[in-house]
Amino acid sequence: MTASRAYLPICLALICQPLFAQTPGPRPGRFYDLGGPCKDERLMLFGEIRAAEQSADWEKLVEIQKRNVRAACNSEYPWDQLLFALVKAHRTSDAVLALEDMDSRNIELNPSTLGATHPEIKGLLDTPAFKATPAGRKLAQLEKISDDRRMRFRRLLNAIPANRRPPVNYIAKGACPFECCRYGDWSVLEDTVLFAAPGSKQIAGRAKKGSRAAGLTGEVHLTPVPVAVLKGGDLPKDSIAFVLDYAGEGFGNVYTNGKIASVPFGTAKYCFTPSDSCWGEILFPDTNQKKQVWWVRVKLANGTIGWTDKPDNFGDKDACG
Repeated sequence: MTASRAYLPICLALICQPLFAQTPGPRPGRFYDLGGPCKDERLMLFGEIRAAEQSADWEKLVEIQKRNVRAACNSEYPWDQLLFALVKAHRTSDAVLALEDMDSRNIELNPSTLGATHPEIKGLLDTPAFKATPAGRKLAQLEKISDDRRMRFRRLLNAIPANRRPPVNYIAKGACPFECCRYGDWSVLEDTVLFAAPGSKQIAGRAKKGSRAAGLTGEVHLTPVPVAVLKGGDLPKDSIAFVLDYAGEGFGNVYTNGKIASVPFGTAKYCFTPSDSCWGEILFPDTNQKKQVWWVRVKLANGTIGWTDKPDNFGDKDACG
């Protein structure tokens, strides 16, 4: 486990929902030939899938994933896997028809979540063939509604005074930013320079590869991300919150109305159907966010104490490992 887990925001709808979460039954529309009727059963085809992928036998993978979809026709995950197989097999027209089938079965086609495990399939939504379909036109309308709403919230953001916002350069002190993260007895995996303070150039010491060190504490340096709150609950609906640091187990800290609250992470570019797993739309989704930096304070066996922004140079940080 590496500290990079801290910087995934965290909580993709695919992960935050049951793997085969069911949706309402199909409505009239175009359906893809799955090679047989839908059945409500659980298949364990991992070995066959792995073998087909390793041999790059994409046509065989398509047939395997069809079986998976037939076992859970109204679930998003197996359809995602089928779309990936169709893309790898260069069967774009079939993939577009499969997208229409998903829409007919009330499976939401959302660019924020579609292809969570295989990003290659997101490009299908931008193809002229898909955009010309009823499902494509429906998606375009949903995106327009969301984009217009985003512009309204941006105007509200501009009206929030500076004293009601978190600092642009926010520091989450004491943060240990990933699942099962812990401070304590760490191993040193790489030679590491320690500094007197975060951001300082004054060298305090050096941790040697193969030795042990005590992880004392840490802090995450980040830029808060403003989001529009679309679902009430822990946060006021129709307000603006600022996403801060990830706390683990699907939760993170957000700044709202002058306070910091711990809530389930559920933000995305698009939340067509607001829910606990997608309650906030990011107001500037296409802006390159400044990378979060995790500084850790460690103590060496000789008593030297210093800071480093290279937490991956230390092991035994994962209490679940």
